[in-house]
Amino acid sequence: MDRPIIGGIYLPSDVYVDLVNRTGEPCYGDKSEAVLSALIRNWLAGAASAPESRADDKTTSTKGYQWKQVFLPDGTELRATFQGRSTYAKVENEKIICGGECITPSRLANANGCGTRNAWRAIWLKFPGTSKWQLAASCRTIA
Repeated sequence: MDRPIIGGIYLPSDVYVDLVNRTGEPCYGDKSEAVLSALIRNWLAGAASAPESRADDKTTSTKGYQWKQVFLPDGTELRATFQGRSTYAKVENEKIICGGECITPSRLANANGCGTRNAWRAIWLKFPGTSKWQLAASCRTIA
């Protein structure tokens, strides 16, 4: 069943559930408008300009972490936020390091208490030499 969010806009149930999982709580009214506006602005900003660095471009570094279809060169920063708390990590010596310990993308995505988040949709990446954060899923190429 579709759920109304704002201004008579309906979202499919699976999209609504993903939105609730992303924000950590049900979204209605003004809160939904703010969340959806921020998500749409971020998406439009990323879609409007070419990425500063492609995740599958291995020319910038020969060392890094291979996360399925995405290569994260050493120096790549990772960020996951859940319920307003951000956890940061960095690719160092071909490992993802968070708080001095080696961590997987899944553990980073779920570091703040939630154990069911999809790392591709929960982790933002900032590649070396860039200033923009990109959602990991947008860097993923599926053949």
